[in-house]
Amino acid sequence: MATSRARLWQQLMKLSPVCSGSLHEQYLTCGKGSCRCHAQEAPQLHGPYYLWRRHIKGKQVNRTLRPGRELERVREGIDNYHKLQELLGEWLAQEENQVLEAGRGATTVGKKNFKRRSLRQ
Repeated sequence: MATSRARLWQQLMKLSPVCSGSLHEQYLTCGKGSCRCHAQEAPQLHGPYYLWRRHIKGKQVNRTLRPGRELERVREGIDNYHKLQELLGEWLAQEENQVLEAGRGATTVGKKNFKRRSLRQ
């Protein structure tokens, strides 16, 4: 149990960066009526633009990211966040099992001479 807990903590410490939320790829139209993005046949939309959505203090926060280093760090951070949730789930399951196993060895104290009453008819 201790070795698996140590293994989990080592894996947790290696997770960096960690970012919550999700990434969305967008292709958009602009405001110019004569632009290629407004063509009747086969419009060529502008993009891709990447929108990073997350919740901070109960409110949705959006940030547009350009392709490059910042986008890749956020993408890596989101992947690490999912790994973090998985590892915390494993750790929680181990802790709950340990609590239950510790409770099984305890002796029960209390109603030693408990007698079941019969129902009156």
